[in-house]
Amino acid sequence: MNMPDAVFTHSIGVLVLAIAMDVLFGEPPGILHPVVWMGRGIKYLRGLASKFTNKRLFGIFIVAAMTGTSFLAGMLLESAQFILPEAITLLVLAYFLKSTFSFRMLLTSGNGIMTGLVSGHADAARDDLKALVSRDTSGLDEAHMASAVIESVSENFVDTILSPLFFYLVLGLPGALAYKAVNTLDSMVGYRNREFVDLGWASARFDDMLNWIPARLSLIFIVAGAVFTGSPVNAIRTCLKDRGQTSSPNSGWPMASAAGALGVRLEKQGHYVLGGNFSLPLATDIARANKLVGMASVLVFMFTAVVLYF
Repeated sequence: MNMPDAVFTHSIGVLVLAIAMDVLFGEPPGILHPVVWMGRGIKYLRGLASKFTNKRLFGIFIVAAMTGTSFLAGMLLESAQFILPEAITLLVLAYFLKSTFSFRMLLTSGNGIMTGLVSGHADAARDDLKALVSRDTSGLDEAHMASAVIESVSENFVDTILSPLFFYLVLGLPGALAYKAVNTLDSMVGYRNREFVDLGWASARFDDMLNWIPARLSLIFIVAGAVFTGSPVNAIRTCLKDRGQTSSPNSGWPMASAAGALGVRLEKQGHYVLGGNFSLPLATDIARANKLVGMASVLVFMFTAVVLYF
């Protein structure tokens, strides 16, 4: 096997093994999780911000440092295929690629909330919801809690499935790891509040840039997934009508697509309404959303494998 063939084989082998790792084992312990390592690096750099007057400039430095380090780590890991035995290389590369996406966690994160709502334990479900969304959950009724879960699942389809694999296709493991570093930065410092308005400016903008294409591609995969569970026509109509309702330039695409596909109204009170011609969701619609996003994710995996093959 010559060198180009080795790289070709690893691309597909790494993907398949990474998916198997995710489905079978889920997330590794925090101490062994590459994204947790990224988070620690970000936390350390964030702690140095008080020493700098120009927070926005230091925020740009943090983005450059974390993205560059993650990309370089990916390059070093990929170079191991020319030193280590193939089986070990495949395991190592698959482990790191798996850390950039979370198929199993994405489809199970809202199950506890759905169970609580269906069983009549709304208060417990409301407490669990706090860990899933950033909004104030104290005044949400059951319909708006179900809406929040569906919004989160559909939006995270881009962050945790589509974007990492998009950058894996474009730039290999270095690209997937660099994207994950930016996405993790956005979740830790990209908030639009007084503390991070300047420090997180670069993180939020760069995250928006990197997700711009994948967010728009999400319509294609959600529509395709809706062929098996939902309405493809309504997914297209609702996305084209409501995608601009959110403050984010990207999140409206997958959320509005999912709203239309499922035939439900997704509403963050005081901020946006997606699929306003439908009724608010029931708790059981969370399971339908998981099925829709799950099918869309499987199609992303299949598409990635096909592109790597050819």
